[in-house]
Amino acid sequence: MNVFAAFKYIVYAALIVNIGLFMQEEWAAASHVFGDSVPLAEVISAFAATIDTLAWVVLLLVFELETYQIPDHRLTPAVTRTLLVVRVFCYTLIVYALYGYVTKALGLSVYLPAAGLDVCATQGLSLLVDLDEYEPVSAANCAMNGDIMYYAAAGIVAPAATFEAAWRLAWIDVVNATTWILVVLNLELDVQLLLRDWFRGWVEAASKRSKFLLYAVLVLVAAYWGLFGDFLDFWDAFLWIVAFVFIERNVVIWEKEIDEEHEQADHAA
Repeated sequence: MNVFAAFKYIVYAALIVNIGLFMQEEWAAASHVFGDSVPLAEVISAFAATIDTLAWVVLLLVFELETYQIPDHRLTPAVTRTLLVVRVFCYTLIVYALYGYVTKALGLSVYLPAAGLDVCATQGLSLLVDLDEYEPVSAANCAMNGDIMYYAAAGIVAPAATFEAAWRLAWIDVVNATTWILVVLNLELDVQLLLRDWFRGWVEAASKRSKFLLYAVLVLVAAYWGLFGDFLDFWDAFLWIVAFVFIERNVVIWEKEIDEEHEQADHAA
């Protein structure tokens, strides 16, 4: 195994580890919002990042198999159908996770200005310190300057500035998830066109331009998380961009192999 391949698989392994990290983070957050049990209808909102990352990891591995690991002569109709079924299942989870991100962002509307609430005198409150991050209210953190937002049903309070930052991060999640769906639809189209030998000329040029714009959005989102979010979100975004650079490279190599096969067939004829 060469150094490039080793680095690629290290990135893939790091993304698998991130599934557990997101689960740990969202599990802790869900305990503050929902208590001991999460209602079934709220699972996607509570664990959107975990479900999303899991589905994306499986989808990434499928693309790795199809564009690089499995030789063309082994991509039989049965294998192609199996990979398609797995991809469709992953796409379903990814769209479902996008719904979860939207629900989470819209769900922040339950926070209302807490006029007259004495945070230090009220027992059992939790403090929102960042999106999906909470800590118990104590004497050390109960004194807050400025306006306070309050989610009465869950007993969660937040300084207005913290709430606004969390609201922006929630919608950044929506933008990121939507952009990645567009990226993978573009890549899916590339794969299908390559299989049919239609990925040429203006089709290839249009694909490259659209992906340049989409990856530019993803880089901006990663930069925003790096400046205003937590490290896990930034790290995960960085790893995914690197991982899909590998997949894009696979597609380029695959395209060259197809061209070489056609040239050999033409010479033989």
